Amino acid sequence: MRLLMRLGFVVALLAAIPAVVRAQATGQINGVVADASGGVLPGVTVEAVNVATGATRTAVTGADGLYTLPLLQPGVYNVKASLSGFSAALQQDVRVTVTETSRVAFQLEIGQVSDTVTVTARANLVETNNATRGIVIDQQKVVDLPLNGRNFTQLGTLIPGVVAPPSGLGGQTGDATPGGFGNATGGFNVNGMRNQSNNFLMDGATNNDTFNTGFVLRPPPDAIQEFKILTHAFGAEYGRNAGSVVNVVTKSGTNTLSGAAWEFNRDDALQARNFFAPGNQPKPELTQNQFGAALGGPIVKNRMFGFGYYEGFRNDAGITNNVLVLSEAQRVGNFGATAIRDPLTGQPFPNNTIPSNRISPVATKLLNDFVPLPNSAGNRYIISPTVNDVRDQFGARFDFQLSQSQSLLARYMRSDTDRTTPKVIAAVDQRALATLQDTMVSHNYVIASNVINQARFSVNRISANPAVTSGLNPRDYGINFANTNPLAAGLPSFAVQGFFGGGTSALGDPQQPFVTRVNHVWQAANDVTWIKGRHSLKFGVDVRREAMNIAFINRPNGDLTFSGGLTGNAAADFLLGLPAQARATTTQAIQDGYGWLFAGYIQDDFRVTPNLTVNLGLRYELPTPFIDKHDAISGFRATQQSTVYPNAPRGLVYAGDAGVPRGIVPTDKNNLAPRLSLAWDPFGDGKTSVRSAFGVFYDALAGQGDFFQSGV
Repeated sequence: MRLLMRLGFVVALLAAIPAVVRAQATGQINGVVADASGGVLPGVTVEAVNVATGATRTAVTGADGLYTLPLLQPGVYNVKASLSGFSAALQQDVRVTVTETSRVAFQLEIGQVSDTVTVTARANLVETNNATRGIVIDQQKVVDLPLNGRNFTQLGTLIPGVVAPPSGLGGQTGDATPGGFGNATGGFNVNGMRNQSNNFLMDGATNNDTFNTGFVLRPPPDAIQEFKILTHAFGAEYGRNAGSVVNVVTKSGTNTLSGAAWEFNRDDALQARNFFAPGNQPKPELTQNQFGAALGGPIVKNRMFGFGYYEGFRNDAGITNNVLVLSEAQRVGNFGATAIRDPLTGQPFPNNTIPSNRISPVATKLLNDFVPLPNSAGNRYIISPTVNDVRDQFGARFDFQLSQSQSLLARYMRSDTDRTTPKVIAAVDQRALATLQDTMVSHNYVIASNVINQARFSVNRISANPAVTSGLNPRDYGINFANTNPLAAGLPSFAVQGFFGGGTSALGDPQQPFVTRVNHVWQAANDVTWIKGRHSLKFGVDVRREAMNIAFINRPNGDLTFSGGLTGNAAADFLLGLPAQARATTTQAIQDGYGWLFAGYIQDDFRVTPNLTVNLGLRYELPTPFIDKHDAISGFRATQQSTVYPNAPRGLVYAGDAGVPRGIVPTDKNNLAPRLSLAWDPFGDGKTSVRSAFGVFYDALAGQGDFFQSGV
């Protein structure tokens, strides 16, 4: 209830500001209107009509003949300029792309307003209004270029300075989706920055995973109008990350009913056999189908539009595992020519055989229940179990033209994943579940031809169970380890070095099961765009509440490592029940916390001359450290002894200790980010641009490197 009251207060406060939401998912048109002699014309009415929806926006040129039409939805426009005593001029097919400025200049001839001179607009070759670097990937490229898994972020590597991250940092797989541990959805590295340094936006609203910092939802290419990756010198309206800004604009309905359907198939009939799969076994399975449909059109012509999509993903893939296991003779203690010593005497066992009365019944039961006999030479067990991956996603977007001056956008997206990895020698099959959701409402209000308001509220949510445990009782196997968290009950994790242990070759239950993860981001934002003479002013605020509930449990059932240090062979140590290391944990808390991000900015795009624009901006960000609802986080101060937990080791401190806030670390309050840039068109023809920029940018910490690592 308190959360709803606080969010309600924030929304009410923002609504009280004469504000316009930032142009993060929009573009603009500007230009100069002159007469036949080249003299500028003030008071010219310039009208832009969206060809697809009929939406109309107008502006009036100032004393310098300049007009600006900001916050236009990406698309194709017809732009008309008219003034009494002059023939009207119309430029058709002017393309507006996300975050970019389309330059449309007019030269009016003396004549009747009823006369219209029509020309077809030429594409802008260079950006002459700001110094931001980036490239738009339009809808045709998004749909037509080949993508493995239809992951649009793979197209980012077409842009200079953008590379796919190495697999150790998450990689760039076509089926990337958030849910577990690791930044699989970071997308790419930009200009040497981490793949955790990208700010993903969807229709201007946050699309960021607070735990890993990658994207949350990945709509299919057929639901994306276009996207742009800003790689350098973005303005003060953009923050949170220092690497790049990824603007994705989703498709909307138009006055024309249109749709698409697709099916992409991969099959093992067209794939070579895995080199490591034994020839006497069936070829590992591969059947992948990615299918779906999209439909958009008018609900009420020129007033209300709808667009929706569905995509399904079905993948059955045999993954070859090669595990060294114990032979039938080794299971009963006979190691043949392999020398093993008796740890009680230090002398070799006679005939390298462990007496049957010395073999641990725990080891015998574990081997009988979970570890198969070898099926290949060299005591190898090779198998290609089929991993089953089922995903469904859908989304709907509605655009309402409430009046000539007001419009509303409402959007909802959802994605569900169910992936099952069969066990090899583990205690249970691994099943990973994830549900991703995103909701956004955006309201545009053209207060005057030079003042526009856009207000936005969005929520995205990740609810996942990345791992499961068996629920088996260790005492049924003679193991005296107690479970420390009922969410992850099961057997200890066993590692027999050189044989099995770790990953899909683990014996027992996972060592650190990630059993539950719920992330929320609530965002309310307002921005103003105000055209005043040669100044294009923007200012706005952004408030976010980010919450995480994390059950990534460290060794809830303990773990044991057998190294061979006692007998000279790890498997012999295991049969004797003599681990080199045994670890168990005490009761563990589940992290359940939240943090706030407050940001505001002001920016002025000042047209010094018709050919020179200076961009001045200042941004301020105030991120508050995550607070655990149960204060189950800690920090380190080398000389301080905790009074909250007096028995804790010196240096470990907790919320409530002297000088220690609930978030453990002090709030960083000095995050001022000035921005300065210029764009110069030396010849005034829109074909050449000289740009320069300076700025200070801050990076958000990933939840897994901040809040998660502070857990008790």
